[in-house]
Amino acid sequence: MADINRQDIIRGMMAEVDGLSYSMASASLEAALTCISKALKDHKSVTLSDFGKFGVRHRRARIGSHPRTHQPITIPEVIVPHFTPSPHLKKLVQKPNEPNPDVSR
Repeated sequence: MADINRQDIIRGMMAEVDGLSYSMASASLEAALTCISKALKDHKSVTLSDFGKFGVRHRRARIGSHPRTHQPITIPEVIVPHFTPSPHLKKLVQKPNEPNPDVSR
């Protein structure tokens, strides 16, 4: 199974919505991704029903070791994006070969 990219998503959006042009689908996707990115940048979470929740997590600073020298190094604190899938999405992914009438909700 091949991975999909931005253009595949845009074409899928066009197939789902009659009369949606490539440029409008592209602009809609870009707007949605920009809104999610801005919220995450401001350390806010984004919840999409039946899909999941985007948020940020804080990883504390810790002591690690350099892979070549094995000397101790300090790994700094970092904030990373995180995604938690909804129960609906988890269920959908667990049974990928079965037709699911709830997908087009």
